[in-house]
Amino acid sequence: MNVANQPSLKFHGVNFVDVHFRALNQYDNKTGIDLKVEPKVFYPSQEDSLVFRIIMDVKLSCPDFFDIKLLAIGDFEFDKEFPDNELKKSFINANAPAIMFPYVRAFVANLTANVGNITGTLNIPTQFFSGDLPEHLVEDIEE
Repeated sequence: MNVANQPSLKFHGVNFVDVHFRALNQYDNKTGIDLKVEPKVFYPSQEDSLVFRIIMDVKLSCPDFFDIKLLAIGDFEFDKEFPDNELKKSFINANAPAIMFPYVRAFVANLTANVGNITGTLNIPTQFFSGDLPEHLVEDIEE
């Protein structure tokens, strides 16, 4: 595929729809923090295959100190159809979460910077995404 003819990916932003913060003790800055990032792809419509969302479930925990859980939804759109569905899937799996994750990192840093001295500002490391993401269609959602 010619690079000039390749579909481009548009990022329309991220929404943080569910955030939980629980502090138990002031963080000692020595104990390791467990980070779990689980992105999924959601296609809101079978008719419009250009639009999709990345739903990112993020959990940071440090036993005896704090827990942070958040759910972020990033909205994406291609400007035209991919000629190859496998190439499209590969492009989504690698690029969309990587585009969205800096916003998640910034949100966590701002949240922890603004809760006082309980955690201090947490700067979570950059994540690299590979492999197939779980996919969900609007039809998969039970009413």
